Amino acid sequence: MEYDYIIVGGGSAGCVLANRLSNLPSTRVLLLEAGRSHRHPLINIPLGYGSTTASPAFSYQFKSEPDPGTNLRQHHLPRGKCLGGSSSINGMIYIRGQAKDFDLWAQAGATGWDWESVKPYFVDSVDQSRGPSPWHSTKGPLRLEDIKFKLPVCDALITAGIKAGLAYNEDFNSADQEGIGYYQTTMRNGRRWSAANAYLDGIKNRPNLTIKTHAPIDRIVFDKDRAIGVIANGQEITATKEVIVCAGAYSSPQLLQISGVGPKSVLGHLDVNPVAYREQVGENLQDHAGPPMAWRLNHHQDSVNKELGPLGLIRNAITYALTRSGVLSMPAAAVGIFARSNEHISRPDLQFHCLPVSGTDSDEPGQQQVDAFPGFTIMPYLMHPRSRGKVYAKSPDACLDPIIEVNYFADEQDLEAVVSGMRLAQRIVETEPFAAAVSERIRPLADVNTDSDYAAYARDHAHTGYHPVGTCRMGSDPEAVVDPQCRVYGTRNLRVVDASVMPSLVSGNTHAATIMIAEKIAAGLTQEKPTTHL
Repeated sequence: MEYDYIIVGGGSAGCVLANRLSNLPSTRVLLLEAGRSHRHPLINIPLGYGSTTASPAFSYQFKSEPDPGTNLRQHHLPRGKCLGGSSSINGMIYIRGQAKDFDLWAQAGATGWDWESVKPYFVDSVDQSRGPSPWHSTKGPLRLEDIKFKLPVCDALITAGIKAGLAYNEDFNSADQEGIGYYQTTMRNGRRWSAANAYLDGIKNRPNLTIKTHAPIDRIVFDKDRAIGVIANGQEITATKEVIVCAGAYSSPQLLQISGVGPKSVLGHLDVNPVAYREQVGENLQDHAGPPMAWRLNHHQDSVNKELGPLGLIRNAITYALTRSGVLSMPAAAVGIFARSNEHISRPDLQFHCLPVSGTDSDEPGQQQVDAFPGFTIMPYLMHPRSRGKVYAKSPDACLDPIIEVNYFADEQDLEAVVSGMRLAQRIVETEPFAAAVSERIRPLADVNTDSDYAAYARDHAHTGYHPVGTCRMGSDPEAVVDPQCRVYGTRNLRVVDASVMPSLVSGNTHAATIMIAEKIAAGLTQEKPTTHL
């Protein structure tokens, strides 16, 4: 079998590229996805993410190595294993980041990725339910909607945050990210709107586009340094133009390494034929991490807790079926906060996920239990960690999970910033009118008060924000893995296009930025320009 482009991975970036490249009728495109289709109720119903992230039927169940910074805990690191990738199992929160994120990319050698250069791709990619603005189109594939399920206690938190000194922010994706307000989500009419929904559903029958699910990749095939195809399910498939790897921050470096592109020591350990020694493949892993904090609400307060019992789920299933609203339409967080860990820094470095539910904390998937009483959870995440981790293939067998070292809080300043976020969360909770709704703090317990106590709690309970990036870093320096066009150094006809190419983490959830990256690369390949120039 022969195609012009072979796209490895049907996640956010892969869906975008499959759509844009196949828009050229003469271009033959193959999209290979190791997992299943995105057609399943647990994927389509927003609250289903609680099940899909814990299920090997929908997601890779990666685990980190024992992590020194979090008391040798092994962290559950799910990634999507279906069309849409992690956009089919994520919390559906849409955040682009800050302009400075992308200006820093450009300064670090990712030429052409400054804010003014990438902004049109963000704008053009969305269909904003609120209507057009300088920050949003209404003609893009990715639907953005306001949260339908809001409880009074969420409004109370926003009012308390304003009284505590935060600005109200109606749109975290406009000129200024800082403040408190409701998140927007990637939903359409109360249903998840993944990258597969946005970019594949309408074009899947194009005669020049082939989409194959249940098609894991064994390795990339090279003729010397030129990528000429892949082996999938034991069958060689040829690419006349390019192989484009879109397998994500954990799997993209693994695939490069087992195919002969990576650090000399890793390739030697794997005993694979070297194609190009690139010492940074798998390095520079970054992720958002933070601990959940939870409060017991007064018994008369509404929270999601009581809605998740057997009777509540039946009632809400009926509500959702009739109106596409209610608890089942809920994203991973309702209220967002972007704030600074101290007054001396120039921009927000903390993101908070706030939601009217509480439950036991566990590193094991599917082991969390909702509390029997009304509760509220706030999770502060550090957006710009100094700590760096690694990803390495443990075997030439692509079916074996890679070695993942997350290295949370390896830099003590990261922990200090998270502690500052925990203190801010507590201050907001103690402010009226939210304070009147609270009975007691349950995680951590009320006797945790000092900075060292907060730090110890964070080390015991912090977990991933599900935003790994950076393991195939983009840049112009000799150590970078890909160039500013996402072409892999030391090879020909091979690109990596996904979150792994980000030089550094964006300020918030990574789905939007991954879509932008793929749109920009696709525009370069097809010579299409964004329609919005603002």
